[in-house]
Amino acid sequence: MATELRVHGVNGAPAEEVLDRPWVGRVAGDTEAGFYRPRPETHATTGPGGADLEAYRWGSLTSGAAARAAWLLLLPFTLANVTVWLRPPAGPGGRAVVRGLCRLFALSLTVTFVLTIVGAAMDLVAWQCASPGTGCMAGRPWLRGLFTGFFVPPGRRLALGALAPIGVIAVLWALGRGTWARYESFRPAGARPDGDGLASPTFWHGRVPVGRLRALHIAVALATVDAVLLWVLVRHDRAGGFAGVDLGPLSASAARAIGVLLGVLTMVVLVGCALVLLTRGMMSRDAPARWAGSAVRAARGTALALTAASLGYALLPRAPWRATGALPGYGRLVTWLFAAQLLVLAALAVVVAVQIGAARRYGRLRDPLLGGFGTPIVGSLGLGLGVAFSAGLTYRVADYLDRAASPSPADWARPVARVRLEPPLSFQWAALGFLVGVVVAVLAYTWVRTVTMPRLRAGARAATDEDFPGGRSRDPARAADIDDAIVGARATDHIGGTVGVAWGVLAVGVLAATGLALAGLGPVQLAPSGSAGADLLHALTTAGTYLINLTALALVLLGVQAYRHQRVRRVVGVIWDVATFWPRAAHPLGVPCYAERAVPELAHRAAWLAGRGGVVLSGHSQGAVLVAAAVLQLPADARPGTAMLTYGSPLRRLYGRAFPAYFHDGVFGELAEAVGGGEPRWRNLWRRTDAIGGPVAPGGLDVRLVDPLAFDPPPGDRVAPAIAGHFDYQLSPAFAAQVTALLDRLRRPDR
Repeated sequence: MATELRVHGVNGAPAEEVLDRPWVGRVAGDTEAGFYRPRPETHATTGPGGADLEAYRWGSLTSGAAARAAWLLLLPFTLANVTVWLRPPAGPGGRAVVRGLCRLFALSLTVTFVLTIVGAAMDLVAWQCASPGTGCMAGRPWLRGLFTGFFVPPGRRLALGALAPIGVIAVLWALGRGTWARYESFRPAGARPDGDGLASPTFWHGRVPVGRLRALHIAVALATVDAVLLWVLVRHDRAGGFAGVDLGPLSASAARAIGVLLGVLTMVVLVGCALVLLTRGMMSRDAPARWAGSAVRAARGTALALTAASLGYALLPRAPWRATGALPGYGRLVTWLFAAQLLVLAALAVVVAVQIGAARRYGRLRDPLLGGFGTPIVGSLGLGLGVAFSAGLTYRVADYLDRAASPSPADWARPVARVRLEPPLSFQWAALGFLVGVVVAVLAYTWVRTVTMPRLRAGARAATDEDFPGGRSRDPARAADIDDAIVGARATDHIGGTVGVAWGVLAVGVLAATGLALAGLGPVQLAPSGSAGADLLHALTTAGTYLINLTALALVLLGVQAYRHQRVRRVVGVIWDVATFWPRAAHPLGVPCYAERAVPELAHRAAWLAGRGGVVLSGHSQGAVLVAAAVLQLPADARPGTAMLTYGSPLRRLYGRAFPAYFHDGVFGELAEAVGGGEPRWRNLWRRTDAIGGPVAPGGLDVRLVDPLAFDPPPGDRVAPAIAGHFDYQLSPAFAAQVTALLDRLRRPDR
């Protein structure tokens, strides 16, 4: 008996809804990703064409417990990972350059994350607030209790403060190992020489490379903490920090030498990890160098040893010294790191531009999303969010500690005696820039609504009149509703230019702000001290810090609601499930890739069903992408018993435009060949009102469904059929007809 195996989309619908049966039972898999069939006692276990019904429910891999909403706070890591996959088509050399730059950029985001915790714990709390005489600890016994007795000297305070970023790194390490075991541990059956294509089994096997990446990121994260700590201590000690202090068996010169040695070794770890990350032997999925595993373990072990030694060095007794101002070197480090990240993104933009030109000359790129510059644009979005989150956290901690005297030196009639902590200057620009970015985003959205969408209305009216002749004269309001649905669907194809312009405007502003920060100028310094302009800039900067925190809180709440309410999940699930579809090839600490489990599991089940009467893989929305990836993984003996039905499919409309190196005409041709060759057993259903799905390939594969099913109310009803848009394809009579036709093809002796 043939089987129709349905795979749901981003809405994570329950199996009962996917199968349209009230009682179902799991026949394979587990609660997070399982295969379900109608229970036999319902006597309704078959679907169109008499095939057995089965559903693959994978939604819990990206949702489930509301606590997973915390993943959204690591959104910059996830965006950094997506940059690798957004590249235009290129040869092996071009791929290697883009991958290397993307991985270097992703590593820098880990440093940004660590420096944020370092700034809050070591700079604001341990160095500035805990300094005796500041008054910052007044009325805070918990803080005064930490930095008392043995931990009064600045060096020891910094050692105590360093435990916070080290603890956060340990949590990320444990979290990364947990997701590694649950997602990337599904081993492939074989391998190809090149694991870059979707058809390669190693494409979905990330356990080993993700493990290597994670070890390198953890090593760099720990070394970053060590570098900040040692910079302050060695700088002080070389100026006589051990003068007149009894160091036991150590002399002052020996102690200074130890500090310098630790600093040199820390820099060796940082530079070495960055260089090793760029080598092909380290990051290859198919043929890693023999030394790769040993090298990353050595780097991580060395970083752990250096962290322990650096903390011990910080605990050494020193001559009395007073911590004043901000943590030495920290603010400049944050600013220069941001400048370096901009240079990496600029290099990516240049490389991608060259690759776009070459791909266009050879006809390998057509109508790419964001003009093909998705890699630097999405990377810059990840950087912007990362720096904004850093600024938001830093200023909220500073505001709490200095009782709202932050974020800038503008005097708002506050008491002069109030302690004023000093967050890095670049974070002022980040806060103001985030506010400007929100304004630009609102303006871009307004442009799309007021200019782009009205331009599409004429074409939408023509499409409605084509599908429903005479309907507009009978019910103009009904026709206008259908027009609106078509306009909304087509708008997704026309917003790339607007996003590109907005990105260009923000990029110019970011470059200018970075230059001013490097020159030691903050937003408030752009206007005369005490002037109305300075007050306005102060107010805008402050508003930016609060807006960042509100945004972070909104992301968490949105994630919680997305897991609890299907309607909210439909809104956020599209971008979220697209981003987490791709393996973690750049950043190992981002959201895990659910396809690492779903695709091999779906391919295994489909191959088993293909040998037991045949299988129609039926995928909606993101499920269509999983189905396509699974078909490319099928063994040769299972392909003759496999057919494919996709509907609401983003294969070409989204994936083909955003990820042209992995979804293109060659891949679609390989899919058609896998399910029948010259007469493929593949049909793709789409609607004009669908904002996500669209046609995939020529040659009779695409079947357009008219939406709604009818213009007027059917006989016996006073309500006209609803506009379905992206959903409810299974309710269309054409759906059952296409499943039946594919089943007939599978049952033919010649297939």
